[in-house]
Amino acid sequence: MTIIQINRKLLLMKLHYFIGIGGYAPFSPFMATIAKQRGYSAVIVGFIFMVQPIPGLFIRPVIGVITDKYKCRRVAFILSSLIIFTLVWLFSIIPGTTSKGEMDDYDVIRSPLFWLFFGAILTMSIFDTIKNVMEETICTTLLGVNKYLYGKQRLWGSLGFGIFAIVSGACVDWFSKGQEYKNYTPAFAISLVCFFCDIIIVSNIEVVQDSNIKIVISDLRKIFTKTTVKAFLLWAVMFGFFMSFIWNFVFWYLEDLSSLYHPETNSWMKTLQGLSVIMRCVSGEVLSLFLSSVILRHLDHTNVFSLTFFLFFVDFFLYSVIRNPVWALPIEVINGFTWGLSYSTAISYAAMLSPVGAEGSLQGIAGMAIDGIGSPIGSIFHGYLFKNMGSIASVKLLPAIPLIACILQTIINRQLLRGTTNNTVETKNRIEVDNIIRKF
Repeated sequence: MTIIQINRKLLLMKLHYFIGIGGYAPFSPFMATIAKQRGYSAVIVGFIFMVQPIPGLFIRPVIGVITDKYKCRRVAFILSSLIIFTLVWLFSIIPGTTSKGEMDDYDVIRSPLFWLFFGAILTMSIFDTIKNVMEETICTTLLGVNKYLYGKQRLWGSLGFGIFAIVSGACVDWFSKGQEYKNYTPAFAISLVCFFCDIIIVSNIEVVQDSNIKIVISDLRKIFTKTTVKAFLLWAVMFGFFMSFIWNFVFWYLEDLSSLYHPETNSWMKTLQGLSVIMRCVSGEVLSLFLSSVILRHLDHTNVFSLTFFLFFVDFFLYSVIRNPVWALPIEVINGFTWGLSYSTAISYAAMLSPVGAEGSLQGIAGMAIDGIGSPIGSIFHGYLFKNMGSIASVKLLPAIPLIACILQTIINRQLLRGTTNNTVETKNRIEVDNIIRKF
C-alpha cells in the first residue's frame, strides 16, 4: 500500500517554479542598484522600468491567444527558457559596470553601452513575459477544476527566489570585500546554473492542451462586457502600480537610508537586501500562497482585493517611518504576504472566468494589466519622485495612495454588488471549489 502518492506532473511544475523563478533572484531584485552603480539617475532607472513591461502589454494577450489556437504552449515554453538563459549570459558581460558618480541624463542616452544594457533588459522582459504566461496557463490546466490550489504550486517559486537571493547577495558581498563597488559576477553565475537546470525541467513537463476545443472569440468578448471583469482589470493595474515600488525602488531607498542614518550597514548591504528578499518570499509570499485557497474559500475575490490594498498601505507606511534599513526585514513579511495573496487571487480568478481552453488568453490580459500597464506607470512615477524629491521624502507620500485606493475599491465593490445578482460563473466555480477543498 502506497502511503504517499506523488503527482509527477505537479512535482515537475514545482521544481520549475523553484529553479526557474529562483534563477531571477541573483540579479532581478538588484537591478536598480546595478543601474545606479553604472551612474544612471533615478529618472533613467524609472524610464527603464517604465518601458521594460510595455512589450508585455501586447505580448501577454497575443501569446495567450496564439498558443491556445495553435496548440503550441510546449514549444513557446521551452524556447523562451532557452532564450532567457542566453540573455542572462549576455547581460553579465556588458562592460561599464561602475561609474565614479551620477552621469548626466543626456550623456547616458547618448551612450551605446546604455542602449546595450537597456536592450538586454527589454528583450529579457519580452521572453520572460512569454514564459510567465505559459507557466501560469500550463499549471492551472494541470490543476483542472482545482485551480484554487494554484498558490500551493506557485509558492515554490517564492521559496526558490528567496533562497537564491540571500545566497547570491552574500556571495556578492564576499567577492566585493575591499572593493569600492559591488562585484555581481557570482550572482550571474548562480543565475546561469539555475536557468540551465530549468531548461531540462521544462523540457520534461507534460503540457495538456485539448486539440478538440475550439476558441470562440465571441466568448472572450462577452467576458469583457461584464462590469465586474472591467473592475477586476482596474484593480490589477493598481497592484502593478504599487508593486513597482517594491520591485524597482525599495533597495534604492534602503541604500539611501543606510548612507544617511546607518553607514555601518553599507559593507553588508547586499546581504541585507538578500535577507529582505528571503523574508518577503519565504515568510510572506509562501505563507500567503499556501493559505490563498483557504482565504478565497471564505472571502469573495473583491473583498480580498480590498484587503490587499489595505496591506499595501500598511507596507508603505512602515517603510516611511523607519531609519535603520534592518527594520525592512519584518516589513518584507507583510509585503510578501500582500503580493502573494493578490497575485494568486488574480490568476485563479482569471482562470475561473475564462471559457474552456482559453485560460491563457484571459490570464495573459490580467498579467498585462499588472505588468504592462500598472508597473510602467508606477515606475516612471516613483522615478520622477525620487529624482525631484529624494527617496526618503518620496516614500513618506506613498502610504496615502493605497489607502485612497482601498476606500474607493470598497465603495465600488459595494455598488457593484447592489446593482447585480450573484455572478453565475463565480457562484458555479466557488461551489465547485468548496467541494474540492473540503476533501483536503
